[in-house]
Formats: sequence, structure tokens, C-alpha cells
Amino acid sequence: MATSAPPAPAPTVVSTTEKQRIVVVAADAAQLDECAKKLRGLSAFGHRVVLVWLHGEPGPRLSSFRARVPIRPPSQRPLRARVRHAASTAPQHWLRDRGTLLSALRLDPVASRTLASADAVVPVGQEAWQIVDHLTARRRPLVTAEELSGWEEVGAVWRKLQRRVDAGPARLDARYATRLLDHITLLGGEVPAVHQRMLVPLVEALHNGGAYDVAARLVPYLAPDAPGLDDVARALRRGLRALVETSAAGAEVPALRRVAGEVVAAADLALEAGDTDRAVEAATLALQLLFHRELHADNLSSPLVEEPEAFLAQWRASRVGRLLASPTPRRPALRRRGEQAAYLAPAEPGSTRPRVVVTPGSYAQFARPVIAALREKADVHVVELAARAELRGLGTRRELVGARLRQALGEEAVPDYELLEELEHAEALFVDWADRGAVAAVMSVPEGLRVTLRIHSMDALSPWVHLLDWSRVDDLVLVSEHLRVLVERLLGDRLAGTRVHVVPNVLDPSRLPTHKTEGHRRRLLMVGWAQRVKDPVWALEILGALRTEDPAWRLSLVGADFPTGAVRSQQAYAREFWARLAQDDVRGAVDFVGFTRDLAPHLAASGFVLSTSRRESFGMGLVEGAASGAVPVVRDWPIFASLDGARGLFPEGWVAGTVEEAVARIRSLADEPAWSEASEEARRVVQERFSSDTTRATFQELVLGG
Repeated sequence: MATSAPPAPAPTVVSTTEKQRIVVVAADAAQLDECAKKLRGLSAFGHRVVLVWLHGEPGPRLSSFRARVPIRPPSQRPLRARVRHAASTAPQHWLRDRGTLLSALRLDPVASRTLASADAVVPVGQEAWQIVDHLTARRRPLVTAEELSGWEEVGAVWRKLQRRVDAGPARLDARYATRLLDHITLLGGEVPAVHQRMLVPLVEALHNGGAYDVAARLVPYLAPDAPGLDDVARALRRGLRALVETSAAGAEVPALRRVAGEVVAAADLALEAGDTDRAVEAATLALQLLFHRELHADNLSSPLVEEPEAFLAQWRASRVGRLLASPTPRRPALRRRGEQAAYLAPAEPGSTRPRVVVTPGSYAQFARPVIAALREKADVHVVELAARAELRGLGTRRELVGARLRQALGEEAVPDYELLEELEHAEALFVDWADRGAVAAVMSVPEGLRVTLRIHSMDALSPWVHLLDWSRVDDLVLVSEHLRVLVERLLGDRLAGTRVHVVPNVLDPSRLPTHKTEGHRRRLLMVGWAQRVKDPVWALEILGALRTEDPAWRLSLVGADFPTGAVRSQQAYAREFWARLAQDDVRGAVDFVGFTRDLAPHLAASGFVLSTSRRESFGMGLVEGAASGAVPVVRDWPIFASLDGARGLFPEGWVAGTVEEAVARIRSLADEPAWSEASEEARRVVQERFSSDTTRATFQELVLGG
């Protein structure tokens, strides 16, 4: 797209901030055709363009211009008008200028009044330029050819934007948006109200793609108080701005919660008007605001933990919120269990074991031990819903919100037909993680199908637990007591028909060594470190404090590096981590292992295992470390501290509220015999509280029944 725009000689006549009445004068209409693109640009910006000409008729390129004043010869006007006009016109003009453009203008009162009312005049063609002194009498400003140059792109820019919007989000990228912003800037920094609606899908696409800076530069052009907008449109524009600004800042903006309430109310207004599409749009935006990850994911607190009733009050009270939480009847099972579609994986020959479908969720590694346990007693069929982008992850997705709302309104809604076919031939369904795939799976379950769903941590703070039809879930599994308390607070009576269980994660004994290697008592271990929520800077502070007395201390970080995504708080935190790592007290004392499935050698080499997270529901890496004999040091996870998260899950002695407390625990146990005693205690606690045999049997009973 071209980015040229009207040049800015001083002073310019054509305004880029106010709408003007611009009269274009030519001797021949064909001359108007030659500058049609420029004139369309003026019109596209919002100026009222009036065409005035003497000979011929404007061509099809000017068909959209309705303000036309053809100069009529005196013979075509009423006699009285001709006499009156002749009496008021100097005789020399009748004689000297007869037949010229100037004469015709002077002798046509309509054309004369049109010219007199102009904010600016555009002469087109040689004859019009010859009479500019007369055209610009009474201080009517003249638009020069140089100033008019460039306006041909103005009309094109909005047509091109419309084509890209029609083509879908793939054509609405940051590179294109930057060029559009350049054009808007050159036009004086204003987007005509008629074109602002096209910016909405552009801003949404940029935000969804992580181009927060570019999106933040565009949202100010969406004027929520522009004329012609209804209450829903105004709320949507305010909500989109708050969403983008929060993402760009990496922190909640002050207006977010107030605006979220406005958007919730807008969703109800759209429902009342029978406009389901706009209700879905508003409901999705409201959920994006209320469950924005910068409010909940990895801060030191979350309103969903500290004040869920107040924070969710407007959502819960709204009609759209109640609908998305409402139970809906299940569809009857369409086939007998002995019949199945040809493409489904067959049961084992001669098998009488139950058929179980498992959807592992967006983080499939957690489901593997459960799948292994179920396969001991059932034919397990895994459906990888996370392989489909629309069903992977915890972020709000409009298509799924729409499907759930339409189902609640009594419409047919099946998010995934392949899954539906699988479920028609199953006796049980196990859903891991309350993510997008979980909502799709639960929406699809037919009558008679037993459903077990497990929630881990961040999914409890996501929108999807509030969109799940809990009347279809027989058993809910939480991996810790503090997570149970949180989820029951969030869902309340919606869990009345669902049995709730606390079952720890299933440990994989094959990952655990039975010995320690030389030097382990001066090595700290942290598994899964490179996220803000894991807070590895806390681990560096511990390491630095220990090394002030004994430089032999080292830290192993196991796991992938920081993600390269667009989350601003994550980016800022990564910079903080690398800056801290460069300081003298820890530089050169950290070993980066990278991602590995073979954890045993690193567990064997470590005497202490750290959990420095801001939020954990269980802490699998820590528990595996403790099971291997590493002495655990657990931060009192701040987000869940008010729920006694770490202190309720582990012995009090394991938990540290500050870096200083963590350092004191490590120093007190760093030498023998204290270290060996603490190591044995760690193994014993894991065996007593998180026995793999017990948890495997519990999952078999819950998922399969009885």
C-alpha cells in the first residue's frame, strides 16, 4: 500500500482536522475526470466536494459525487432571473468575457453562490487557473496543484484496508498496520468516523498476534464517542483499548475493571436486542479483560484469589454470565456401544474392557502417568484436541465462547465432530486441564458417559472454568487442597452435582535416582525455571547469599529458556533475570541444562531442590526432587499464600517466607549428619503423602467407576 499523502507546504489549505466544503472548478468536465482519484481522496477523508464545470458531463469515475453544479448558460434560466442577474452584472463582463469560464460563472447565480460558500477552491485546467484571482476573491483559499498531489492515495488506503479486513486476520499484520499508521500521521492524525469501524478487526488481529505496540498506536483512533455509535459499540471500543493498553504495558491499566463492567453490560444489551453475534463479541472481550494474564498469571497476587466475589460480581449477575454457566441437556447416545465408525481405532480383539477417551489438554506431559494407569484396566483412546489451535491453550477464543453461548440458548453446537464420534463409543472420558479443549469435550458428551476432569493451577484462574457445563462432569479432581478451596470459591453451587476430590499428581518412578553423586551437598536444583511465575531471580538471590560464605555453591537450572512470546511482563522479567545473573556474587555459578526428559542424573547431582514460584498447585519438579532425596526448600507461594498453599501441602519446615529464611534452612542442613536426616525425611514425606501406587489406583477408580 502506498504511504504517500498530501505534502505539507506552509500554509496548507485543505484541513486534516476539520471537514471543509471544497469547490472544484473546471471549464470542461473531462478535466475533472483527470483528477478523480485526488477528489475521491478528499471525499474519503470527509470533505464535501462540489463539482462546478461549464462543458460536458463528468465521467463514471466521478459517479459517487452527488454535489454537482453545472454552469448553465443564460438561455436555460428563467427570464426574470436573467434580467435580475444582468442588472447586477457590470456591462463590460457581458461584452469582454462572453463565452469564457469566467463569464459563465458570473452569469450563473447558482454557480456564483456555490463559489462564494466554499472553504477552499480547486481550479482544474488551464482556463480555471487563468482566472484564479477572480475565483479566490473574498479571500477564498486556493488549493494548489502541489497541495492536491497525494490525495489520490487517501481513498485507496481505506479501500485497501477494507479488502484486507474482508480477507481475514492473516492479512492484518504489524507491517501493514505500520504503513497505515504512517499514512494516518501524514493526514494530520485523524481517522474519519466512517472508517474507524475497519480498525477494530485490525487492532484485534494485532493484539491476538502479540503486536501490542502497533495495536496500542492504533486504538486511540477508535473514538468511543463518535457520532452514530450505540451503547454496545461504545463499550466495545473502550474495552478493546483497555485490553490493548494492559497487554502493551505489561500491567493492569486503571480503567480495566470499570470498562470490563461496561462491556459485560453491553453483552446483555446485545442479547436483549436478539443480536447473538454482538453478544458473543462483547462476552469474549469481557472475559479477555477479566481474565487477562497480567492480572492473574504470575503476579504476587490475583483478585481471583483475594476477592473473587467482588471481582466477578458483575459477570456473575449478568445474563450472559449466567447463560454461559448454565447446564444444558445432553444429546442422546446415537449408537450402541458395539457399533463404531470404520475410522475409529478398534478395541483390542476379544476385549471386554471399558473404552476410555482421554483428552490430555494443552500440557500433555501431565496426563501421561494417568494414561498409563488407565491402560492397566481399560482400552484408552487419546484424542489430541490441543493439536488444533482453536482448542489449545487458556486464552479466550471467540469461536468457542460463541459455541457455548449458542448451546446455552438452545441451539445445536458441536465444536468437534471427530471427538463426538469417539465419545459415542466410550464408557468414560478423562479430561486433563480446564482449557479450551475441555469446554469443547464437555459440550460434546452424550448421555450415559462418565466424565472426570482435572484442574491443575493456571486453568483455575482462566475463563474456561466459568464456561464449563459442570452438570455434565461427574468427578472433579484437584491436585492440592488449596486449589480445591480456590475452585469451590470460584464456582460455588455450580459444583453441587459434581463430586470433588483432591488427588496429587502421579509420580513417574523411572525418573527418580536412588543415589547421589559427589558434590551434591553444595548444589541447588530448580526444574522448569524460565518463566516469571517460577521466579528464578529468587533462586539467584539464594545462591548469591550462600556464596558470600562458601563460593562452592552452584545452581542447576533444568528446562527450556524464557519463551519468546509477546507477554510484556515476561519480557521485562527475563531482562531482570539476565541482569541479576551477570552480578559478581552469582556469575559463573549457574549451570543451564536445557530441556530434558532424563532428569535422573541432575536429581542425583543435587543436594537441595528449590521451588521459588509465585504460584504452584503441586510443584511436580520439587516433589520429584524430594523423592530422589534432595532436601526441599519451598517458597511460600505468594499468590496462594492466603490459602496456605505451600504450607498446607508440605511440612512447615520445608517452607520459607523470605530469601533469608530459605538461606537459613539450607545452611543449617548443608553438612552431615543434618543433610542425610533431612534427605531421608523428604523421601518419607513423599512416600506417605504422594504415593504413586495410591494415586494410580485412585485415578482408575474415579475414571472407570467403582
